[in-house]
Amino acid sequence: MSRNALGLQPPDHISHSSRDTLLRCAKSFFLSRMTPAPKQPALWLATGSAAHIATETWDNMQHAIGADPDWDEKQLRSIWNVAFGDQLEELRAKDPNEFHWRSSRAEPIGWWNKMGPQMVQAYIDWRKRAPYEIWTTPAGEPAIELDVSGHLPGCEIEIKAFVDVVFHDPVFDQLIVVDKKTSKRPPSSADQMATYGALMAVKWPEAVPALGAAYMFRKGTLAAPWPLLAYTPEAMGELYQQAWEQIQRGDFTANPGDACRICDVSSSCAAKNGPLAHIYDPASPGYEHPPF
Repeated sequence: MSRNALGLQPPDHISHSSRDTLLRCAKSFFLSRMTPAPKQPALWLATGSAAHIATETWDNMQHAIGADPDWDEKQLRSIWNVAFGDQLEELRAKDPNEFHWRSSRAEPIGWWNKMGPQMVQAYIDWRKRAPYEIWTTPAGEPAIELDVSGHLPGCEIEIKAFVDVVFHDPVFDQLIVVDKKTSKRPPSSADQMATYGALMAVKWPEAVPALGAAYMFRKGTLAAPWPLLAYTPEAMGELYQQAWEQIQRGDFTANPGDACRICDVSSSCAAKNGPLAHIYDPASPGYEHPPF
């Protein structure tokens, strides 16, 4: 499939998330990143965003005042309600029918309204126990939702990346990049943390993170960390360049399987007989030149 023949343009940047989608199913990448195919809302994205916002609020307050904020139960619930409520409103703006949203039957909105504040409290408790301090960049910026976007050696395209938080471990005098997860299982590879680590190594050669780990909201602690020093900027740049070259080739082959369960553009995919495939998917028999 040639992108030029379709009259489409490649994205102006790539990210860990988009590369992960490309590797999992290139058709999903194409539909979600290169066409205006409608995306089905997902409750789990709203809950993850709410948990991030609430804990980032605590981290920012802790850094600003130099002490642990003393949130009571009422204040914590209020912060959760605002964060989660805003996320739900964004989903409803996309599709007001909640039955259309991707979600777990065992974890509806009510479940998250109960468990979300508990997960935030567990994060606060963990932060108070752990010896880690929020790292401050050489420019004096607290490493909370830290923009580490940039270029890696050997890769033509910019890589967009934002780290949830970077901690300094004073015991071993090392940096740890952390991504917060509301999912049940931690990431299966070091790719995300390695991307962050490589970009940081380019941006701040004097502050290369030694470890990367996922903070698991459901368990209230870090998953097993990955050593990052072996993931050099050159090695990661080569991987991202390979992804970029695949995008430029227009190689967007569908990979139907388990990944379809979490795909938000399956309604536009010919491999899934999506009802909108004739509009957005060139593999559909009824497809014409895209009207976008």
